[in-house]
Amino acid sequence: MEERLERQARNEALLRQVNEQIATLREGAAGWADAAQSFDFQCECGKLDSCDAHVALTIEEYERVHGQRDRFVVLPGHETGAIEAVVEMNERYAIVDKRDDYEPFVE
Repeated sequence: MEERLERQARNEALLRQVNEQIATLREGAAGWADAAQSFDFQCECGKLDSCDAHVALTIEEYERVHGQRDRFVVLPGHETGAIEAVVEMNERYAIVDKRDDYEPFVE
């Protein structure tokens, strides 16, 4: 297993934690009055040295993605086929699922 890909998988888990904090702060400060309103979350591609992109998600979308521990949300084109498979994609985001060999790094 490539060390670079292992590090990227761990970074994705870190970015998910950042997004969890963002969601918690936004919920506490403003509430989720409008279900259709989208919020900017950090792209969870794990490429910390080259990606500072944001992904616009509604809270429902955010919770659906993160309802499974090995799924992450990235900008389309930011997925890494060696460590994840795209399970859903639209013009705003791609949902990726970690491959079995990399799941232990995102728990």
